Amino acid sequence: MKSPKLNRRIFLGGVGGATLAAPFLSSLGTRPLMAQDAPADPRRLVIFYTNNGCLTNRWFPDIGSAAGAITSESLMAGTLAPLADKASKLLFPRGLRMALNSFSISVDGKNHFDPHDQGMGSKLTCAPLDPDGDHYALSHSFDHDVARVFNQGTNKSPLVLGVGFGGGGVKQVLSYSASRTPYEPETNAQNVYSSLTGLFVGGQTEADYRVARGESIIDLVSDDLNTYKRLNMSSADQRKVDDWLALLRATEQAIVPAACTQMSSDGIGLTADSIPSGQFGGISHEDSTVMLRLIALTMMCDANRSIIMQWPGYNTFDFLGHSIDHHGLSHRVGSAAVSGTCVSGVLDRIREIDDWFAAKYAELVFLLDSIEEGEGTMLDNSACMWLPELADGNAHNNNNLPIVIAGSCGGYFKQGVSVNLDGGTLGDGPNQTGNSESACATNDETEMVSSGSGTGSNGGNVPLNKLYVTLMNALGAGDPNFVPLDSWGISDAGGGFGSSVPDFTTDGAGNLTGGQGISNPGELSALKA
Repeated sequence: MKSPKLNRRIFLGGVGGATLAAPFLSSLGTRPLMAQDAPADPRRLVIFYTNNGCLTNRWFPDIGSAAGAITSESLMAGTLAPLADKASKLLFPRGLRMALNSFSISVDGKNHFDPHDQGMGSKLTCAPLDPDGDHYALSHSFDHDVARVFNQGTNKSPLVLGVGFGGGGVKQVLSYSASRTPYEPETNAQNVYSSLTGLFVGGQTEADYRVARGESIIDLVSDDLNTYKRLNMSSADQRKVDDWLALLRATEQAIVPAACTQMSSDGIGLTADSIPSGQFGGISHEDSTVMLRLIALTMMCDANRSIIMQWPGYNTFDFLGHSIDHHGLSHRVGSAAVSGTCVSGVLDRIREIDDWFAAKYAELVFLLDSIEEGEGTMLDNSACMWLPELADGNAHNNNNLPIVIAGSCGGYFKQGVSVNLDGGTLGDGPNQTGNSESACATNDETEMVSSGSGTGSNGGNVPLNKLYVTLMNALGAGDPNFVPLDSWGISDAGGGFGSSVPDFTTDGAGNLTGGQGISNPGELSALKA
């Protein structure tokens, strides 16, 4: 619905009045800022991170292969049905595996541990884990590099949010600020909201609101400006007016992305009364929605360009009627045991959790796509990526990872397509999705199952490091001061899934010194638009 015609007196009382005064202020007459110097819409990375894998055969789009166009219909029958209306804004990078995928990596001759330790600790660090102590990663994580390079102002740390956390050590840590230094998620929504309200622009009028939505001051007062320009003035004065208009346009461009006001916060349902106090101790619909809206508000205020929404790996979805935690269900036996009998209805329970996460990811995607920014939406200027800990939770495999990126990051990425980066066959079935329902499919509580019993998938050995390089370059595209990356992190570069790799070594201070770099480093050019 169009806004009512702006009252000139109201307009002159807001940002319009301040900027319309510009040509009469001599101090602005020689200001060097011109329209072509206006900053571009900010590009951001948002990571939606889930644990314990999924039913991969339901998660991937149904397009008859691992590569091809994504349509609404190809999503409707599976886990990602809530995203069907956004099919044209989705990219599926198929065939990726986590660096250090084999779980046999060793440091200083000591072998590694639980696959969940590595699935968490190595996911964003692309580094091995400390063989002693808490098993924390031996490098910082990718989100910290994104924040360091792209965050504005003095804050060079990412925003990591979570619900349902209560400790858990390496199995609950995704972000690392340095080697062996976990960066734990913020679970208190009030803390986040308070930090953002301190950035709000006060005294907002209707004019400010309309400018924040991308409407032009110049367009709003075009009749007045045309009358003014028709006055009998010298050519020098005429040029002065034209120069002022260029300055005004540049100033507008800087204002548009930063709709950081109480009105904007109210518009996405975040008010002081709507933010619960205290920690979010468990997953719920309401608490998670608050966190997702805080992500959007953080982006609107340009308070952080590196954001993670991290979900816990050990949680009982009691509001779905479950009594067994997600991790136990992913093993199919109801506990961390590597073998046993199938839990009754276990595949249906996993499907319900997968569907819930898909609905939450879709909630975030739809929200970001509803906020106007520049010529498009905030989603268009971002890469909002669903990144998993594992592919299938029973197999604990980290190849053929189910990953989707919503948003083109300012036009850098292809959209509406699945791309087979590996080039080979990625798994069983026409969509090459793996065998997640090959065990416990009969719903027979006496059926025996063991960890990895045919539920994984073959193929998919392109190192995840290469995706991080591509994401970093997407975020920096168009910035003349950004030097594109050609590599990031460490990888078991020697071979594919399950192959032997050399040991990593550390120096006397325990810092990582050995190990191979990523093979064939560089971008994933097949993902670029």
